[in-house]
Amino acid sequence: MTSSVPSSRLSDTGLPLGSSLPELPDYLKESIGAAWNQTGTIRVLLFASVYCTHCIDLLPHLQKIAETYPTFSIRLFTTGDEEDHRSMREFFGWDFPVSTMDQSDMEAYFEVTALPFMLLVDESDLVAAKGVVYNADDFKQIVQFNRIASS
Repeated sequence: MTSSVPSSRLSDTGLPLGSSLPELPDYLKESIGAAWNQTGTIRVLLFASVYCTHCIDLLPHLQKIAETYPTFSIRLFTTGDEEDHRSMREFFGWDFPVSTMDQSDMEAYFEVTALPFMLLVDESDLVAAKGVVYNADDFKQIVQFNRIASS
């Protein structure tokens, strides 16, 4: 696994397992919209930058992830603008929300310092799994490890 963050620190990135999602400032709530408050569903928060090669390489895998896990509510946060997001949704055929978030906000509110990154939030609204994710197999491994760890 390659990342700009040393592997010893990858486990330190992202909100701690078992923690609640942060209270967000109004400007982020507005850009994220009503879909943010979906307590009772499993949510996948994906963080990516349009300037990150690994992040761009992940994009084609997101539709497969969405189809493999239809009960998960997926939301992608990128450093791109609305035009970038519209183009991505059209090109890849995504039907999940895509929102703009600065990398500084990813770090400040979600403690994400390595990209592309995912947080899996369980039905209780707690962080249940997290990790750097480069493709659908990485995503599957993180989800399966979480299920093994919780059983």
